[in-house]
Parts: sequence; C-alpha cells; structure tokens
Amino acid sequence: ANIEEVVPSLAKGGFYHAGQVCVSVQRVYAHQSFCRELAVRIAEAGENMQVGDPLNPNTEIGPLILPREVDRVDDWVQEAIEAGAELLSGGKRISDTCYAPTVLLNPPENVRVSQMEIFGPVICVYSYGEKEDAIRRANALPFAFQAAVFTNNLENALHITQRLNATAVMVNDHTAFRVDWMPFGGRDSSGVGLGGIQYSMHEMTRDKMLVFKSPSL
Repeated sequence: ANIEEVVPSLAKGGFYHAGQVCVSVQRVYAHQSFCRELAVRIAEAGENMQVGDPLNPNTEIGPLILPREVDRVDDWVQEAIEAGAELLSGGKRISDTCYAPTVLLNPPENVRVSQMEIFGPVICVYSYGEKEDAIRRANALPFAFQAAVFTNNLENALHITQRLNATAVMVNDHTAFRVDWMPFGGRDSSGVGLGGIQYSMHEMTRDKMLVFKSPSL
C-alpha cells in the first residue's frame, strides 16, 4: 500500500471527533518491515492536529463528552504503557475535557486498549510477520463492526475482506467511512440488526399476510 495515502487516512479515522466514533480506527496491524515507520508517521500526523474548542473552525480534534472520560482514557493508556506499550505521541490530558491524540506501538493483547473500544483519540499499532496471524488477531475479540485493509494487491484485498469478521470492510479507506444507504451495524457483541435507509425502513415496517381459501383458486 502507499504509505503516503495510508497515514492521513488512518490519522483522520482515529482522531476526528476525538475518537468518539463507533467505527473509529483503534487497532492497526502493519507488517513488521514497516510497522514502526507507519506508527511514527501516524503519531506525527496527530501531533500536527489542533486540539481544542469545537466552535473554532481551525480545531481538528475537539473535547471528550465528559471530564471523567478524559480520566478513563488516560487510565487505559497508562495501563498499556506500564504493561509494555511504547508511547509514540500524546499520552496526556490537555485540559479537563481534551486528551492529546495518542499513538501506542505494540500494546500487549490483554490490556484494555487492545480488548475494548476506547472511544477516545488513541490509535494502537501492532506488528505482524504473517498475514494470517494479523487476521487471526483482528478477529480475536467478541466485538466486530467495520474493518479496513490497505493494499494495492487485488488478491490480498479479496482474501482479507472475506476473512475479516466485520459487517463492512473498506479497501484503501479508514474504518469510519460510511454513507446513509450502507448496511451499518455491529456483529457478535457489537450489536444486533443493521441501520441504513432500507434496513431502517424494514425495521419500522409491520408485515401483514393475507391468506385466501376459495374453491376458485
């Protein structure tokens, strides 16, 4: 994949709305040959984003919904660092309601940033050696919603798309992409049912069946 295109896409998908998006980029698996480079460049992209007042048109990352969410996000990040994750950027509160865009490299699989949805401006980057191992780890959680694969190889795109446990898989775009007509909803512990115009219309429709009994039929 073209790393020049991947970095801004992942940074946007993980940091906009301060990560408070149900399909936000949180876990990124990159081959060990360029994993660190990718993580460092995502970190640099986050450091160049302006955090602050959402009413300011220059702001790119706004506040978290409540001050206690800043405390929670920081608890998760510090837990990961203490367990061995490498902090590449952020990892600190900016104010009572804002948290710095954060990139963690190779957090352990058993910490909360690897196991649960952080709903904050945090991206975790993990290295892998074999493609099948990355797919296995991506599918290891009981939560599944949207996923993405960045590749210029059509066979890779088709193979990984089929293997990833996700309602929708984006090829060469971040996980937070959506339009109204798309099927939109989680799998497994991420939810039941789908949103999207036609899916929502069906959910709000009450079916009725009419049965005729007639000698003329």
